[in-house]
Amino acid sequence: MQLTEERHGHARTMDLNFERIVNMNIEVPRHVARIARELEARGHHAYVVGGAVRDSLLGRTPKDWDICTSATPDEVEDIFRGSAVPTGKRYGTVTVLSADRDAVEVTTFRKDGTYSDGRRPDVVVFSSDVRDDLARRDFTINALAYDVLQGAVLDCYNGLGDLKAQVIRAVGDPCARFREDSLRMLRAVRLGAELGFAIASGTLAAIESNHEAITRISWERIREELSAMLISPRAGDSIRIAEETGLLQHIIPELQACIAAPAGPPGAGTVFDHSLKVTDIVEPVLHLRLAALLHDIGKPATLGRDASGATRFFGHEKVGAALARQALERLRYAGELVRRVTLLIERHMFTCDPATKDKGIRRIVATLGIDVIRDLAKLREADRTALGAGPGPDSNMAAFLARVEDVMSRGPVLSVRDLAVNGNDVMEALGVPEGPQVGKALSRLLDAVLEDPELNSRERLLPLLQDMKGT
Repeated sequence: MQLTEERHGHARTMDLNFERIVNMNIEVPRHVARIARELEARGHHAYVVGGAVRDSLLGRTPKDWDICTSATPDEVEDIFRGSAVPTGKRYGTVTVLSADRDAVEVTTFRKDGTYSDGRRPDVVVFSSDVRDDLARRDFTINALAYDVLQGAVLDCYNGLGDLKAQVIRAVGDPCARFREDSLRMLRAVRLGAELGFAIASGTLAAIESNHEAITRISWERIREELSAMLISPRAGDSIRIAEETGLLQHIIPELQACIAAPAGPPGAGTVFDHSLKVTDIVEPVLHLRLAALLHDIGKPATLGRDASGATRFFGHEKVGAALARQALERLRYAGELVRRVTLLIERHMFTCDPATKDKGIRRIVATLGIDVIRDLAKLREADRTALGAGPGPDSNMAAFLARVEDVMSRGPVLSVRDLAVNGNDVMEALGVPEGPQVGKALSRLLDAVLEDPELNSRERLLPLLQDMKGT
């Protein structure tokens, strides 16, 4: 098929053997369309490609807009002089900034060479044919190109058909695609979770055959895909597919022992099944989803029976917190996120007895912080819901949080640092040197203030210190 068109004084001839050139109107941002038109005006081919095309056709808002072109990186720099940044020029990518500083990656058509490390091509060869570029992409739904001037989607691999059928299918030979970049196996699972698509049987079989190759990928890249899976609408399904294809054993081996371990109550299934349910129930925030997924990984190691013969997991929350820290640090998660998730796991068995006094509520919040308390309530509620637990002293998290808010409204929640007196005051009042006695005295004062926040003034605390002399 030949298509000749007169544009901006340039005759453009394309020899296209695409299965489809479908007229479709995609709403491309003005600054993106301007870049494509400018490249075309200089005699080059330019297309919007990848996720932006896919998401636009699905009615989703694209996160990024990328352009591929027959222009070389040097030519792109020359055309957009002053607004072009050679962010990945070695691999053909130049970032072009708009007047509003919106960034668009413009990449030369490429043909990849061999991938000896299963992560990146050994050699990148520039091409003048968009078909070469589309052939190297991971999945058919990502191998779509949009011609802005024609208003046409170029489809070599029936990506439009797979969009309609809601299928994730590798371009060409799936084993070859996964050998080129093994992260694509996990990306297939993640895309399926995000879009609600199934993975084509041949592509799924190729993941099962090549799962060990994921070990060649950096933990940082794996972490990003895992995080996206967990905050997706089908988080539990994505983790299950990762387990069934063999990927999960390389990513979070700590979960493997949970697959056969009983969750506890009859009918609750395995720890693994239960964990996926909790993950789906809790709100899609990364630290909550990680805590939900890993909250019971200490159960297999602590499985036992009480005097009545009932299944018990004594101390599983502490064992689980240690295992979770090991997994999260291996995945290179940030230290603060690791701390937050492991704290939630370690405390996830907390109870909230309605009879707890205001002092007890203030102490809990002073120890953990209100944000952690709120997260614990969400995790606990999801945990109980997944188990089908009935009424109990800790069953109504909404009522517990309302109680916390009420107590906080009637007086500040304090720690030792917030007391109106300090260690120097204690040493002077009690005539003791710096040491454990000072800490004990401050703790006693805090205990009194938690009981009655109005005590927190120097005028009222110093007499209390005097009363501690000799005790």
